[in-house]
Amino acid sequence: MATVEEVKVNLAASVDQTQRALQTLRGVADSFDEALTRLRLTAIGTAHPSIVDAISQLEQARLRIDEAQSLATSAISSADTYRMIV
Repeated sequence: MATVEEVKVNLAASVDQTQRALQTLRGVADSFDEALTRLRLTAIGTAHPSIVDAISQLEQARLRIDEAQSLATSAISSADTYRMIV
């Protein structure tokens, strides 16, 4: 069984790794935003179902990134709370 200090160290490492993942997700979100902007500009003047579908799917992907960021942030908060209790 792990000692209290080992638990705290592992929690801190997990939080740190999650924060690094969040930084990566921010970069991914920015890339999706740029791709969406380009796609929307390209689609001006057309309502072809394929391009409308592409925009919709990319918007959904972007929303999932937002959801992942929110969940990861909540996980960090919960882990930090537990670390304070231990």
